[in-house]
Amino acid sequence: MESILRFNDLGCLNEGAAGSLGAGLAVFARADFPTVRGFVVTPLVFSDFLKKEEIRAALDLYESGAEDPKESWRNVKAVFNRARIFWNHEMDILTSFRELDTTVSIVTTSKYGSSASPIYAHTGQDLLDGIKHCWLKWLRGNLEKLKQQEMPAVLVREIFDSEASVELRKKGQEIIARAVFGLPEGLQDPAVSGDIYEFKADGELERIEQREQKFQYIMRPQGPVKVEVDSEFSAEEKVTGEMLSSLGDIIKFMGEAQGIERCGICFVSSRPVICSAMLVSQKEGIVELPQRETSLTLMEKPRKTPLQDIKHGPVVATKLFIVIDKPDDIGLLDDEYIEGMILSNNIKSEDISEIASEAKRRFKTSQIVIEMKPDGADEIASSVQEIIALEIEPGILIPGIRSSEELANAISTINSTLEGLVPRAKIWVRIMYPSNLFFMDSLAKNGDVLALDLDMLGRLMLGGGEDGHWLIFSFKALEKALGEALASCSEMDSNIAVLSEDLVAMPSLLEFLVRNGTQIICVMPRDLQTIRHIVASVEKRMLLEAGRN
Repeated sequence: MESILRFNDLGCLNEGAAGSLGAGLAVFARADFPTVRGFVVTPLVFSDFLKKEEIRAALDLYESGAEDPKESWRNVKAVFNRARIFWNHEMDILTSFRELDTTVSIVTTSKYGSSASPIYAHTGQDLLDGIKHCWLKWLRGNLEKLKQQEMPAVLVREIFDSEASVELRKKGQEIIARAVFGLPEGLQDPAVSGDIYEFKADGELERIEQREQKFQYIMRPQGPVKVEVDSEFSAEEKVTGEMLSSLGDIIKFMGEAQGIERCGICFVSSRPVICSAMLVSQKEGIVELPQRETSLTLMEKPRKTPLQDIKHGPVVATKLFIVIDKPDDIGLLDDEYIEGMILSNNIKSEDISEIASEAKRRFKTSQIVIEMKPDGADEIASSVQEIIALEIEPGILIPGIRSSEELANAISTINSTLEGLVPRAKIWVRIMYPSNLFFMDSLAKNGDVLALDLDMLGRLMLGGGEDGHWLIFSFKALEKALGEALASCSEMDSNIAVLSEDLVAMPSLLEFLVRNGTQIICVMPRDLQTIRHIVASVEKRMLLEAGRN
């Protein structure tokens, strides 16, 4: 089962995977009706989330009755809030959400129906939190179904401004419709009065019951808001004759498509867009549709070779360097291909030769970068010679500098110290002061690689502490500065690297860096495999997107 299904995917017709709401929208999407954009988070994601040890333990404690039920459930909620969705599922969700680029509604849905109250999300983190909240609400009343391996999907769909909204419901051979001004949220609010329409099965209008509407829902940046209807319009008909006539094809299709019990329609510029639908199959989940060409979807892509089967050779286009802070860090790595290594200034010069030899033997490393100690240019000459003797490209990481003049002086000192050595050592410039971001072009003229120290930049710009996962809380504020820096380096045709000890906690940040042209990502040895898999996943998505376009 895929973690994400889009409404036009063949697999979305499966109510077990997409729920009754996802399958209902799939029926209309695959019949070429204009349909709201969105996707389904399948039960697979929920199932994997529940396998986390801390969540399983919290649920077992709640079910055992050993503690007060209210206190025990509060513990379940706290564990849900802390736990992260598995990174590969999280990346799928955030990638699909970014394609929508708008506020979305979130509801749980299964083959038996759906939750009534949606949650609204405006950012990626809102969405991830909302999905967990939906799961939690479902769990409270469905623990028995969980034991039977019955889990819900989560439907995510965009919300857009609409002139009027209509809900169509089957009643025997007839279709009963209700129409309101504004967003379809008004159809679920008893305080919002809508006009009533009755249609025959062929779409012919039989009756209209017009009602005054005092409130409507409109779109705000954070989601729908209820406002008063202007008194001059409150008694007007909600849909025009042109809108009514455009419902004919939808009503006719509802009569022919088995299992479609109701659907919601938003009118945009007087044109109908299917925004919801409910499919309740009558034949063991088999939906009978007219013959149509099956589209190629992500779920039909060939199975890829697992990354762990690849022993040597670059796995992804983005280069991954590891940061060695002490000699023992080498023992954290398996024998594999590593594009490069950075030896921090904590490494003693007598240990560099041994680390370089081990890297040559085990990792096939192509470049080793030595972080220069303050006023330590003289100490690196012998280490650079040893790296060159092993036929590994040398590099020198210059600590944080305050100006382009300071950088030029440091490079002049290095060149005079290393004069005559071939190949020339690559110059890495550590960008750690926010002021550096304003003269990146002059730094790029002297340095081969600009290394953005995200931890230090974030702390200096945003006042973060020395400990804790600062990126999770600060990335949004830092994103604009990073985007401009990466764009600037792209225009200068300079290599850009990023350094941070916290990248594994932020898959969304990794995707941002890869999509914005970061050539090198420097990671801690313990995080190498996880980050490599995340980066590879992002790059594969980028290739798929390019193929679609």
